[in-house]
Amino acid sequence: MKRGKKIIAVIAAITLLAGTFASCGSDGDGESTGAITLDVALLGDPISIDPAFAYDNDTSVIMGNITEALLTHNPDNSLKPNLCSSWEAVDDVTYVYQIRDDINFSNGNAMTMDDVVFSLQRHMDADLGSYMNLFFENVESIEATGDWELTVKLKTPDPTWKYVLATSAGMIIEKAYAEEHSEDLGTAEVGVIGTGPFVFESWENGSRVVLTKNENYWDESATTNIDEIVFSVISDDTTLATAVKSGQIDMSLNYSDKLIETFKGYDNVEVIENPGMGIHYFAVNTAREPFNDVNVRKAIAYAIDIDSIYENIIGDQGDKGGLLPMSTSLFTVEPERWEAYVEEIGGHEYNIEKAKEYLAQSSVPDGFDFNILVSQAASQRYDVALVIQEALKELNINAEIQTVTSDEFYTYQFGNVLDENGIRDYDALVATWGADYPDPSANLTPLYTTENIGAGGYNCASYENPEVDRLLEESKSCASDSERMDKLFEVCDIIIEDMPYYVYNYTKVFGVISNDWDGGDTNFGSAWDWNFKNVVYNG
Repeated sequence: MKRGKKIIAVIAAITLLAGTFASCGSDGDGESTGAITLDVALLGDPISIDPAFAYDNDTSVIMGNITEALLTHNPDNSLKPNLCSSWEAVDDVTYVYQIRDDINFSNGNAMTMDDVVFSLQRHMDADLGSYMNLFFENVESIEATGDWELTVKLKTPDPTWKYVLATSAGMIIEKAYAEEHSEDLGTAEVGVIGTGPFVFESWENGSRVVLTKNENYWDESATTNIDEIVFSVISDDTTLATAVKSGQIDMSLNYSDKLIETFKGYDNVEVIENPGMGIHYFAVNTAREPFNDVNVRKAIAYAIDIDSIYENIIGDQGDKGGLLPMSTSLFTVEPERWEAYVEEIGGHEYNIEKAKEYLAQSSVPDGFDFNILVSQAASQRYDVALVIQEALKELNINAEIQTVTSDEFYTYQFGNVLDENGIRDYDALVATWGADYPDPSANLTPLYTTENIGAGGYNCASYENPEVDRLLEESKSCASDSERMDKLFEVCDIIIEDMPYYVYNYTKVFGVISNDWDGGDTNFGSAWDWNFKNVVYNG
């Protein structure tokens, strides 16, 4: 009965989508309009039409086309100016940016230094609750120091600050519009005003977001011929596969890994593969019993067969996870030392006898029950949860899998749902994390520091270790790269022993685009650079 209901629901969803997708060059009555529409699939709703909350793939792809950052990336992830013409680190704590004086917002108003300073400073406002606030905790001041000069002063040296203004944290919005809509900025009613190649038009919650061409776009080199982008929310694999094959969806940058091989079999699309900077992991909530017991965490780790997960679920869609919460993509500083370290520590070990030994030494030697939280849009991660569930039966540990929508999952992952004790309200989850910049600290700091346990933080394991906090803080002010890496290696030694996360996949990044479209210079590998200003319809 349940299976039949699911099939009926999928058929109904496909029928509904056939009536809601915009068609290239036609209006709702099927009449040709001459307009060119790019149809893009999302797994879930955006969090907000505001760059302050663009910290997930669905929100980022929308915001990256409405707003733009001071810096952006080259294809090799090196930095380059965007809304600024140049930048430099004057000393360890002072960064100076020369802002362009020829930028207009989508409403035709000129971008000013007031807009730039306002856009960055607002992330520091605790009342706003910006997801970008983390990046600004070490900022002493942000101010205009010339007609078109911006200076950022840090409290203490931080070698990773240079990457911040190439993320959503560096996106510029119009101050006047934001202040006029201080109570409802980013909502479906008002959206936001930015400098991007497209303009927010509408948002039907749970259904779609529509952007239209920015007639006042400042970048004359942009080649796109898109008049409208329609982002449709499709969380079901079967529905998305059908929509891509039929041509109702032209592009998707965020979809279930299960669909990669399916899309590769279609002759009307191209699957684009990029190296990833992300990880997929199983995290236990160390603030809850019995996961505050390291013996429990080690028992679980030894009970999981990483080879089975890789061979039967991940395959060539990623690289086998290991003891470090990062892949070689982040080994940008002293890479040879990092590679030697990985060689020395080895990888995950599947050993059910060791698992039983650790559980016997734990506070729950006879086993226990717990819940695993998974996004219903992440079918591959659900399959991994099933493998973990089955593996733990050997230890008399009973795991119940709980699924929620993708936007609900983000609220749990970002620590915004707490239980009656003020603790993150889940036992464990299977999730993904993408590094914000190519450096080992990009994963170590957000996932392991105490300050990231609370609301808006990304420490999904609620992991707390004062020594880790101290070493990561000290690493920011090291005199040399070598000294900084020494500190990070010490951190890795500790977290490997403590095992709050089990990293099973080092991700690759896949996109799919119709053969009727040229993706231009869109960086499919980085959510910060999903700007379609050079995407062209050539069908």
